[in-house]
Amino acid sequence: MKQFLSKILLYLLVTVVLSGIIIYTFISQKPEFFLGTAVDYFQCRYQYDQINKKTGYPNIIIGDSRGNASLNPRQLGEHWINLSIPGSDLFEGYITLKRYLQHNKVDTLVMVYGMSYISEYSRWFNLRTIPYQFIDNSELEELEQLERKYNYLFHNHAAGNKTLRYDQFVRKLKYWHAPFSYRATFLDGLNNFCFTQAETNMAKQKVLTQLSNYRGYTNFGVADSNSTNSIDGSLKFEPGQINRYYLDQIMQLAAAHNMAVYLVKPPMNQTSFTSYNKSVYETTINQFLEGLQKKYPRLCVLQTDVWLPDTMFGDPLHVNSKGTAKFSQEVKERLAYRH
Repeated sequence: MKQFLSKILLYLLVTVVLSGIIIYTFISQKPEFFLGTAVDYFQCRYQYDQINKKTGYPNIIIGDSRGNASLNPRQLGEHWINLSIPGSDLFEGYITLKRYLQHNKVDTLVMVYGMSYISEYSRWFNLRTIPYQFIDNSELEELEQLERKYNYLFHNHAAGNKTLRYDQFVRKLKYWHAPFSYRATFLDGLNNFCFTQAETNMAKQKVLTQLSNYRGYTNFGVADSNSTNSIDGSLKFEPGQINRYYLDQIMQLAAAHNMAVYLVKPPMNQTSFTSYNKSVYETTINQFLEGLQKKYPRLCVLQTDVWLPDTMFGDPLHVNSKGTAKFSQEVKERLAYRH
């Protein structure tokens, strides 16, 4: 009986070890298929590379995917680059600015973030920033210290503070690409690896060409119109404590390097504006923005159109190419006026 149990245990151990080796090998060789969505991986990695090298552009845009889609740096001028990262927030914004400054001088910083991300309600931090390893280990440890200080997990307010250290450990396993952190999605990744490589390569070339040609600008929605209402006006806007900390870090860097800093709210579609207009959500956002300008004299909240017609949106949150052209021109004019 003991010999039988020993064989069973040995079999299970060998099975676990071999499956772990197989998963880790696929992750290390083809990360685009096994860490998440392939196109997301290529988009983010391209932006990471731009952030970490000398480009010579003194005017930069940081933000989330709405930052990528809303502002075309070629339309703003020859000295602009868009370093926005899809799904990011002010934490990644601070890392972006810090790293870009290691190789470049920055005169003007424009920040474009959806307000829900500033509230720290984004699933993308754990789906992109962590598995794609945008941050280094010391930056992750700094974040963990902040989480312990404020007693909650970044972008996961629902996680109990009693399990904070455990949740941080689980996230760190995902960061280090521990094989069994990706076991639930491995078969989907294997299927995509086996059967969609041609389509993936075409999508990769398309998105990288646009990012390269337009210095970090790309559209996410390509529809001719979108009338989805994406606003719950009854919500009260509350910025996350960790995001507020990293905004302060951004402003300290800006002061040290004598930058002009602008915060731009990305536009919403006209349908969403019907719920946003004169709502609790609008009121609390305006109070937050007014407070920022009082706290940071260097920061200017650029007054732009709150909404654009539904025909200028390619999906519920992102403008299409018509919306990009309209909004980029408006921001260009407002920036020229401020200067």
